[in-house]
Amino acid sequence: MPQHLAGGGPATDRQSADPDGLEALARDLYRRNAEHRGEWTLDGGGLVRRLRALPVERRVSLLVRLGEGLEQAAVHAPPERRGLAALHVLLADGLSDRELAPWREPLLAEAAGRLALWEGWRLTALVEADLAAGRELPAAVVATVRRSAVLAADPAGLPSLAARFTEPPLNPGEPWADRALADLAGAGPAWRELLAHALTATGAKPAARWLRAGRPLVDAVGPGPLREAVAGWFALTGQPRRDGLPSPYRSGPALHDPDPFNWRALQGLSALLALTPPHPDGARALGVLAEAALIPVRGLGPRSPLTAAAAVRALTALGGPDARAELERLAGASAHKPTLKAVAAALTGWAD
Repeated sequence: MPQHLAGGGPATDRQSADPDGLEALARDLYRRNAEHRGEWTLDGGGLVRRLRALPVERRVSLLVRLGEGLEQAAVHAPPERRGLAALHVLLADGLSDRELAPWREPLLAEAAGRLALWEGWRLTALVEADLAAGRELPAAVVATVRRSAVLAADPAGLPSLAARFTEPPLNPGEPWADRALADLAGAGPAWRELLAHALTATGAKPAARWLRAGRPLVDAVGPGPLREAVAGWFALTGQPRRDGLPSPYRSGPALHDPDPFNWRALQGLSALLALTPPHPDGARALGVLAEAALIPVRGLGPRSPLTAAAAVRALTALGGPDARAELERLAGASAHKPTLKAVAAALTGWAD
């Protein structure tokens, strides 16, 4: 048992440089974490109980210090990250927002002010601690959790945590998403179910099973209302964000960087729109989306080639002369080679 928890012991030079014993305690916890692979209950939970019995200020100071170590572990000792993140949750248990403020508020501010975080372990620890305490995370933090779950180089447990958040149904900040959220505020549950399904789309060509599940949802909202709403949303996809969050790809604000959570919904909505009867408004909306998805962004390239591919695929599935005309227009307007190849393949196999 380390002396700072057992209560006493001879002073050393190291202790003199660390009068409150915080560094020594942190080092001991790093060692225990590595030795026991993050299992904090091998002693029946005795260590955790002693840590929770520390004075609040010292306990929170330890959280802050361990948070620094968690960032270091993410780079230098990847197997140890999970156990350290779990220890954060255990240490935060039972503390109020006010008591946790020195640890919690800087992390909340960082998360709320970024498009995404490249390393997700500290954010994972924060979110898990807040969820365990029954606290409601700000919408801006939820949005960063969702985006980081897709973009982070090391997303930690963020993907499973992001799936727990159902509100708001889209991340605010992009004009098209803001318009969709406003429209959905007065819509019935069928619209929420349809959007939730759209968010589960994977890839530019959804599986037949996904499409079968989507067809009754399209019928529930009605092909006409779906086409009208989606056309209005797609028309705004070329506009920049209203809040210039820092980009993870370069210095400067992310005005045209796509929100990867929201744009997954755009890919799903494209496929669902293709389940409606051919119509000029539907074809035009898909063409507009494809162009918006290919707007070049410094440090990123085309905004979302996957969304452009989904729109081209949806035009092919939609069929009809208007969809073909839109594909022909894209063939002359786009310089993105993979999209041009997909358009050419669609036109070559077109059945009149």
